[in-house]
Amino acid sequence: MRIGFILANAVALLFCLTVLALFVALVALVGFLGALVTGLAVLVIAYTVELEDGSAIGSGWTPDLYASQRIERPKSPEEREARHAERVRNLAYLGIAKHVGAALTVIGALGFFFVQLQP
Repeated sequence: MRIGFILANAVALLFCLTVLALFVALVALVGFLGALVTGLAVLVIAYTVELEDGSAIGSGWTPDLYASQRIERPKSPEEREARHAERVRNLAYLGIAKHVGAALTVIGALGFFFVQLQP
């Protein structure tokens, strides 16, 4: 269990460093427009994850997908409380991601306007 936790954190850290390197390369390549696009992408991803809330996404052609999730309702108050605590923790992380995305969007838009559009 402990080695899996360490491995998962190492993979998450490697992913974050890769995304940061791509962000730096994008900003170096296209300037503040890269920060604007990255901020908008972070906002879209954060809001999509918040709206999905751990449920599977399906279409009208897959009604059994929605029905299979309704079966997994928590039975006891302890299970409901544990699920609620997990949801609150996940939403706290999403709040941080939304603030970072908004900051990148504002920095990218203002930087693009003042540096690249002004003569």
